[in-house]
Amino acid sequence: MDKKIGNGLLICALVVFAVLIAGCSDQSSSGTTPVPTTAMPESKYVAGDIVAKSASSTDQMLYVITKYDPASDMYTRAWIYKNADGKWGHFIDNKVETVERFLVETVYPVKLAHVTVSAIPVVTTTIPTAVQTTASGSTPAVTGISPASGATDALAGATITGTNFENGATVKLMRAGYPSITATGVSVSSSTSIACTFKLSADEGSWNVQVTNPGGQSDTKYGAFTIGQAPPILTGVSPTTAELGVTQLPVTINGQNFNEGVRVTFVQGSTELNCVTPTSIDTTKITCILNMKIADGGKVGLWDVKVLNIEGQQTGTLTGKFSVSNSTST
Repeated sequence: MDKKIGNGLLICALVVFAVLIAGCSDQSSSGTTPVPTTAMPESKYVAGDIVAKSASSTDQMLYVITKYDPASDMYTRAWIYKNADGKWGHFIDNKVETVERFLVETVYPVKLAHVTVSAIPVVTTTIPTAVQTTASGSTPAVTGISPASGATDALAGATITGTNFENGATVKLMRAGYPSITATGVSVSSSTSIACTFKLSADEGSWNVQVTNPGGQSDTKYGAFTIGQAPPILTGVSPTTAELGVTQLPVTINGQNFNEGVRVTFVQGSTELNCVTPTSIDTTKITCILNMKIADGGKVGLWDVKVLNIEGQQTGTLTGKFSVSNSTST
């Protein structure tokens, strides 16, 4: 009898122990903390979308999105041009650029059209071959043009640099599908420099610069000149010096062609520091606040000042005109 009672008590104890273990197991599993997930940014556009500032845009060239990278939250885009029949389009080169998604969607809020990027051809300017029985003189070589851009419908003076320029040379701006723009007032000051004037058209985009010597020999620098919004030109910065570690330093930048929306950075090598809250007083002056903190990459030496016109993505740089010295305080 006593043996049966003892066995019963042992069985009851085992049951209670099992229930307790099961309860602990349930509490352990229910207390597991879920692993948080990070939402990826959502892009407004996809490859092939042609973006514009407004739905009523009549521009002959616009940006087309060629790729979106969610990891970096950046768009890759290229200029696309209308064909003679008014349809998009063609490229004039293989150039692309990568831009922050926020900037693209802010400046170009409208999807105007969609194309298949892989089906868009690259069309370059065809330079007609001069028919001549005897080629005389040296072949010119065009290395650059300054300034490299001008506003639409403007009268723009320019200096072309290179080699083997001869008196009597002619200068043209050329672009596929558009009439050439022939320079006036051409003056060959030396074999390496030509001064001239262009009456620019309303056709925005990248143009080729061609110089032809009197003997028919010519050279072309492709995509060397841009007709459109003029890029910012920086002429000065005030103050010109600062101590390392300074914060909340008011800075004024003087120049030309500053848009309402700008980004200002101070650059030294691979280091780029934002000058915060930039404000365009007018097209000739910008104010912003500079923090030259060591923790952000501040260092002694000469710095470049760079201004980006957000609309149009054009930049101007004032090279080596801002100096940072060691702070006298600790």
